Amino acid sequence: MNKDTAVILLGRGGYSNAPNEQMNRLVEALRESGAHGLATTAFIDGGSPALPDALALCAARGVARALVVPVYLPSDRNLDNWLNRTVRRWLHHNAAADFTVHMRPPLADAPELAAAVQALAARYADAPGAPLSANKASPNSPEWSRIPPHSYHALLCRGPRCNAAGSGEIAQVLKQRLKAKKMGDDAVLVAQTGCLYPCNLGPVMVVYPEGLWYGGLTVKGVERIVEEHFEGGKAVARYARYPSQQRQQRPTEVEQV
Repeated sequence: MNKDTAVILLGRGGYSNAPNEQMNRLVEALRESGAHGLATTAFIDGGSPALPDALALCAARGVARALVVPVYLPSDRNLDNWLNRTVRRWLHHNAAADFTVHMRPPLADAPELAAAVQALAARYADAPGAPLSANKASPNSPEWSRIPPHSYHALLCRGPRCNAAGSGEIAQVLKQRLKAKKMGDDAVLVAQTGCLYPCNLGPVMVVYPEGLWYGGLTVKGVERIVEEHFEGGKAVARYARYPSQQRQQRPTEVEQV
């Protein structure tokens, strides 16, 4: 057993619990092997923990190195490059000199993957299972034709950069605060989205009907938005940003208080 090594399985998230369940099964298999001191998950987007949070966990557990193993398909070179930059920046701000991080190649580049796919295809060809039968019923639910009444529509970005900046925690706090205020979908209809684009302002959230953008969100910030904007009807100026041709900045640490 290599107690000095942690393995972080890096995947893509989603809007159900299925990604977490699937990733946890892989992690459990690693833990049962007993080959590593720590095994955990991280999500690029749409899930928690984000990669910086997983790295912080590994460093806190005292392991000497973390292996980041991508387990998603397909890969994207721009995303791969951004992930490397994200890890380097995290190391600059957080890691001790004796803690190292090793980014492994994308899953698509692993020669074992082709062999595994060939073996699965051969097995399924020998035992294809029962065929699906024709059915004239629509695959869509009638409820998907209804736009629920709501006072505010909040679009919270869970894209890669906002996820790395903490939008997973913000999503949880937003959900908890709205529940505590007994504000359901009829009051604030929340949708978690992919990348909303102004990544340098992340984590970002857009609120309609105003078309107002909130940038550089923190836990304190989203708590204020629930109380002052969704409940009180007044935008929180310190986080508010509006569409413009000019470059904008995240709130400063002083402004975020």
